[in-house]
Amino acid sequence: MGKKVRGLWKIKLALTLAGKKMWRILDKASKNVKKAEFDILMDIVAYAKDTVYGREHHFSEIKTIQDFQKCVPVNNYEDLEPFIKRHTRGETDVLFPGKPIMYATTSGTTKEPKWIPITEKYNKETYNGLSRIWLYSILKENPDVFDGPEFSIVGKAVEGYTEDGSCYGSFSGHVYENIPGFLKVLHVLPTEVYGITDYSSRYYVLLRMTIEHSIHLLITGNPSTLLEMNNVVQKNLESFIRDIETGTLKKDLAIDPAIRQNIEAYLSPNPERAAGLQALKEKYDIVYPKHYWPELKVIVTWKLGNSGLYLQHTRGFFPRYTRIREFGYIATEARAGLVLDSDNDTSILVSHLLFFEFIKAADYGKPDARVYLSSEIEDGEQYYIIVTTPSGLYRYNMNDIVQVEGFYNQFPRIRFIQKGHGVTSLTGEKVHEAQFLKAIHKAEKELSINTMFHIGFADFGTSAYHLFAEFSKEISDQDLARFAETVDSHLRTINMEYESKRGSNRIRPLIAARLKKNSFDEFKALMMARGYRDGQFKLTHLMVDEMRMNMFKELTLS
Repeated sequence: MGKKVRGLWKIKLALTLAGKKMWRILDKASKNVKKAEFDILMDIVAYAKDTVYGREHHFSEIKTIQDFQKCVPVNNYEDLEPFIKRHTRGETDVLFPGKPIMYATTSGTTKEPKWIPITEKYNKETYNGLSRIWLYSILKENPDVFDGPEFSIVGKAVEGYTEDGSCYGSFSGHVYENIPGFLKVLHVLPTEVYGITDYSSRYYVLLRMTIEHSIHLLITGNPSTLLEMNNVVQKNLESFIRDIETGTLKKDLAIDPAIRQNIEAYLSPNPERAAGLQALKEKYDIVYPKHYWPELKVIVTWKLGNSGLYLQHTRGFFPRYTRIREFGYIATEARAGLVLDSDNDTSILVSHLLFFEFIKAADYGKPDARVYLSSEIEDGEQYYIIVTTPSGLYRYNMNDIVQVEGFYNQFPRIRFIQKGHGVTSLTGEKVHEAQFLKAIHKAEKELSINTMFHIGFADFGTSAYHLFAEFSKEISDQDLARFAETVDSHLRTINMEYESKRGSNRIRPLIAARLKKNSFDEFKALMMARGYRDGQFKLTHLMVDEMRMNMFKELTLS
């Protein structure tokens, strides 16, 4: 079944010792959240007090949390961007001491990406510390998870260099490249694979190299990737079998020759595995991961927010005992939350490593909205979350709505609800993404019409909401019209302001269109070609975005 992992006892011992230590620190800190949040804020302030930003915002005079809130405004990326750009040009001690180890790039509100600095302090104390707890928690729950290979979907570690020569790229790729030596034996994919720029060729290589082995642990931020992987295998299984049998990589892939040469050095003939895959192909009408990865113990991916839509379509893909575990509250800007078991999808906010503030979702945008601390938020309430990190993000608005769902000792447990910009408004109605999705789900149930994928746009040009949907089976024009009317009706019931605006004709009736088969995959491929990365591809299902709306118009059936 492929690669055998050696030195398992060393891997498990190392993960256990490191993880237990960090878990004890977390557990102790969580018993006094007021002390934890004060201590970490004072640590970050002291760390950055002699920087340009620290001097401009009087960090040396800050003695309390209230002092910090008075001296530092709530920031969006655009507020911090001038300071970040000074770092990229070679200045030191601007937002934080010295220079970052790299910049993690992520999509911004404009064509220009966000440049998120990653400091050594954040990398070592926050990210790596949390990774140790996380890996140990997976091992503790699944003792045999590291008995075989692991498959991670990450981005390219180095995509380029800033003006001063600092690298920028995917932080997940950077982490993958720099994992400890004792863990590298678990990985079957060389880092060069993630440097393949052609989207379809990269996925071919990812699956060609991993299907050769019996994967035990699969990690991907985006669950849509699970659907994509299955599609790639269905389309290319015969070719995979030939390549695995001969130890080759098919020649018509769009791969840089140097990258191809490095990848081919890892390949060798494996006729036994090829024969096993051929037998599966002959036995089953459709070969799923449960057939070629029967020992898959754990999948780690996002399950919350709109991510759950994709997971619904993976039912029956995996072995029945495979645990699907929530990835946790993690973004390019900050690894802020930990999920420590498969039965609880909520993330523990690590209030001893990052400083958190909150604004109630209902109060967001009000000039006098109260800001809450980790020690002040209430169970069951929804908040916008603000984070301060050792990487120079001070009072940074994550634009995420989260809901508090209990506590780990005194540290809040949160559930991601949706992106903040998943709230659209044509004329003051403020339709939330969650409301839009609820209206669609109600219409599906009422009409017995199922969608494979759907996305909506608030369009100022027509003063209407546009719904693009790929249906599980062909529907008539009449059924499409009924579906649009039903979604519109439920949305009017769910959102009183939408009802008011529809009643006064300030908002026109919802417009629905049918998408071609696999339209989401086609759209995603187009976005990957524009520079997006798999792990960052968090598609909001309701937005104001003329460019994307026009892209989906091109994918509709006539």
